[in-house]
Amino acid sequence: MQGQKPLHCECRKTYITKGRLPKRGGNRGGGRHLPGRLPGEGRAECPASSDTTPMRVSIIGCGAIAGTHVAAVRAAGQEICALCDIDREKVGQFAQRFGIDAPVYADYAELLERERPDAVHICTPHHLHAEMCCLALRKNIHVLCEKPLCITLGELDEVTRAARESRATLGVCLQNRYEPNLLRLRGLAAEHGVNAGMGIVAWKRDEAYYRSGEWRGRKATEGGGVMINQALHTLDLLQWICGMPSHVTAHIGNDHLSGVIEVEDTATALFELPGGGKLSFFATTAAGADFPAQVQLVTADKRILYADSSLLAEQGRLVARQLNDPAAGKRVWGTGHRELVADFYRCIGAERPFPIGAEEAGKVIRLILAMYASNGNRVAVPEAPGVGALGDAF
Repeated sequence: MQGQKPLHCECRKTYITKGRLPKRGGNRGGGRHLPGRLPGEGRAECPASSDTTPMRVSIIGCGAIAGTHVAAVRAAGQEICALCDIDREKVGQFAQRFGIDAPVYADYAELLERERPDAVHICTPHHLHAEMCCLALRKNIHVLCEKPLCITLGELDEVTRAARESRATLGVCLQNRYEPNLLRLRGLAAEHGVNAGMGIVAWKRDEAYYRSGEWRGRKATEGGGVMINQALHTLDLLQWICGMPSHVTAHIGNDHLSGVIEVEDTATALFELPGGGKLSFFATTAAGADFPAQVQLVTADKRILYADSSLLAEQGRLVARQLNDPAAGKRVWGTGHRELVADFYRCIGAERPFPIGAEEAGKVIRLILAMYASNGNRVAVPEAPGVGALGDAF
């Protein structure tokens, strides 16, 4: 990819350069990572670096979520050294809004080559994530990527390989794993065992939302609808807490935006765990308002647990309540970004694996792609990257 002219097209414009995803990188096993932490775990394993020099961080993509990343990077004591977005006017306004005095680029590959940042945060449309991750990792630049890490199994294979071969660290923003109530829920699940689980996401996304970006609502650029965008975090929490399913039977449909979007606005799924347990999931963007995304569990000793980003309840009794006031951005994004970003840089400074790398973040991608392939039939969830023909079929 290096040395080639940027490819200009309606969807990708100057974010990308021609060529296949990079296949070679450094020699560090960046794909290895710690498992998801229980409450109180992992903090001692990823202390802040003794080197007080801030890392030079570039933000690629200056859309809605980017402001949350700027706030979190600053809170972690790092330095914004460059910005990239295909919309020159937007990136200029973004820099002014957040008081960033740094070079601005329209081509991310040019930014990587000229600035040589220590780390990049990828906040672009979904279809650009995998290729951007791979190029940065190939240059041994640390990467923190917004969800989803990728939108096909073939891309997941490429990113996983690039992370394993790079000396840099790859992290993915599954920030709800850092929400205090959900950490407590996972601790209770580990203590009492899980018989069954359920996740629900019911939000409102209307035609104006999908008209706000040409990549939204298109299979080729968003990768899907409610599942790969809005509901991904809650499904990730369900498998993180309950275990990775082996099979799924799913139905997807478009209930209220037919003719506006190509992808699903509503989905249901029944997941089967290897040990016989079942997980139910429902997601829609056809709701009349944004309801709290929730996870409910029935434990092995018949306790009923409920959690969202604001409260945790056991047997109908309030166990914990927390404020849900993100530093920047939408309330539905929660408050986990700041702690996730801080942990990312602590791990880099301590030369420890970050807990949400390619394999860990790839789990929810495999679940969602299996849902899309199900069409009402019971199908196996792909076990890992490198599954051959499935990379094209899904």
